[in-house]
Amino acid sequence: MTEPITYTVTFEEGGWTARDHSKRVRGVAVASNLTQLERELAEAHEWAWPENPPPVKLVLDLPGELTAKVKAWRDERRLAELHAARSLEMGEEVVAELTARWSEPDTARITGLSKQRVHQLKRSYQSKSKADA
Repeated sequence: MTEPITYTVTFEEGGWTARDHSKRVRGVAVASNLTQLERELAEAHEWAWPENPPPVKLVLDLPGELTAKVKAWRDERRLAELHAARSLEMGEEVVAELTARWSEPDTARITGLSKQRVHQLKRSYQSKSKADA
């Protein structure tokens, strides 16, 4: 696979500007939004290297305070996704154990979940158990 060409992207004079500092590409690309910029760069790569166009990689050069805030938010979002996945896994296990002893309505009262959600978690756990078997 061809190495990607990395562009540093800044917002200048009302538009997004991409520069390749590796000098594999001369000049700059300008677009009104990031999607358009990436699409135009990919099209330019296909034209310049029709046999094996290198992927486009954009590195945003945002003002310092925004870079830090975006990074912190992305980190928090990743953590939240991990916690949500673990919470779901634990919920399925707990509901499976509780419904093995008591009814779904009782399990709902114990866990503070709706009866519908208890049923969903129970079915999800059962389908995963069947797939593992």
